Amino acid sequence: VLLAVVFTLAALDVHAQRGSIRGKLIDEQGNPIQGATCTIELSGGGGRTTSVDTKEDGQFVKGGILSGTYTITCEKEGYRRLALSTNVSGFDQANLGERVLYQLAPGELSEAEHARATELLEKFNLSSEAGNDQATLDSLMQLKEMMPESAEVHFNIASTYEKMDDQDKALEYYTKTTELKPDFYEAWLAVGDIYGKRNQWAEAQSAMKKAIDLQATDAVAIFNYAVYAQNAGDTAAAKAGYEKVLELDPKRALAHYQLGLIAVNETDNETAIAHFEKFLELEPSHPQADAAKGVIAALKQAGSQ
Repeated sequence: VLLAVVFTLAALDVHAQRGSIRGKLIDEQGNPIQGATCTIELSGGGGRTTSVDTKEDGQFVKGGILSGTYTITCEKEGYRRLALSTNVSGFDQANLGERVLYQLAPGELSEAEHARATELLEKFNLSSEAGNDQATLDSLMQLKEMMPESAEVHFNIASTYEKMDDQDKALEYYTKTTELKPDFYEAWLAVGDIYGKRNQWAEAQSAMKKAIDLQATDAVAIFNYAVYAQNAGDTAAAKAGYEKVLELDPKRALAHYQLGLIAVNETDNETAIAHFEKFLELEPSHPQADAAKGVIAALKQAGSQ
């Protein structure tokens, strides 16, 4: 009899340690969220993990929970993960009340997607450092599927295609970068340079103008803009560009050379000679030095006649 009493008391004691957890999930407008999964785990580990889904009214109830402190993690695709904590004691119900699951913003990754993106970025960095362009491109393409509105991902895809000497694809993705992020300075530079390599001068000038409008102190970019403008037949823009280059960098010898050519075409021989002489002063060993000397001699001879 004594053993039976002890056994009965022990059984009652174990049963008394179990309680339940209740809660309700709603969205930002207060509507119930059905089908979210809430995982219940003893804080600090050491216990069995269990889970429950929310019903049509957004509520969930899970019974048979041993006394202790629990972490409840609620998740649903398209929403941010929600982590909660509560204490459970025997025969009691821990009521979490109404809790909001916030929707992911456009382009925002879920925690699982973020973890996958981090993994892909690590692969991208490793393959990029190793010079494995195809593996780099594969990782970037997977990232693009996860982040289709990321200008940075598109820019890196474009630069990888450029390394692979696929200029058409490079231009396509650089252009898409500028559409996604119109103030992406480096992307505009890249678009301008590709058009320049193709001798599509008007397009090159237009793209480079976008770049220098964003950053008006880059002498190299402004010089390239002036070259594209000059080749496109826009002499006024070219001249203004070269003059801006010399304002930023007075030792930029080629700007003097190009201004000399423009002055020759404008039959302003005095200005042309001055620019060519300054060019030779700054770069006496430049490959164009002999040409500059020849032009100076011809202009001076013409002036003496």
